[in-house]
Amino acid sequence: MSLRLRRLRLSDKAAYLAYLSEWDDLSKVIPHSSQMQGLSYEDYLFQLKQRERGLNLPFDRVPGITYILVDDQHVIYGVLNLRLRLNDHLLKYDGHIGYGIAPSKRQKGYGKQILKLGLNICKKRGMDKILITCNEENLASEGIIKSQGGILENRVYKTDGYIKRYWIQITK
Repeated sequence: MSLRLRRLRLSDKAAYLAYLSEWDDLSKVIPHSSQMQGLSYEDYLFQLKQRERGLNLPFDRVPGITYILVDDQHVIYGVLNLRLRLNDHLLKYDGHIGYGIAPSKRQKGYGKQILKLGLNICKKRGMDKILITCNEENLASEGIIKSQGGILENRVYKTDGYIKRYWIQITK
């Protein structure tokens, strides 16, 4: 089976809604950018395009691209958000990349695959060093980050616990 990262399309509506339906609590869908937040699917797609261009962003957000991890049958396995630059908050807590895997697809290697494909996109975009973070208790995500060359810089306290900050050097 071949998986790839690509942007959402209008034709992905049913698959995306099925992906979201796997989460017990939609406020827990990760990355945060994959939450539709009460928007119609069509309005959500429009918002993603605006974010990518850096248009109509809240003051604390930066331009970013949201990708889906999808197979040849258009089943969505996960979502990855690539932030194209860092602001103070992202530098401290969230980093360049956020990703999430559908609950039914976890523990099957898809987290490692989505991050590896995301790092390939970073390389193509000319990025050389990527910050990625995880909650201290999220050992699965920590393992994924380390498997892709993540080097722990430090841990910082956020409102609900510690965040581990990892840097990944992108090889040319």
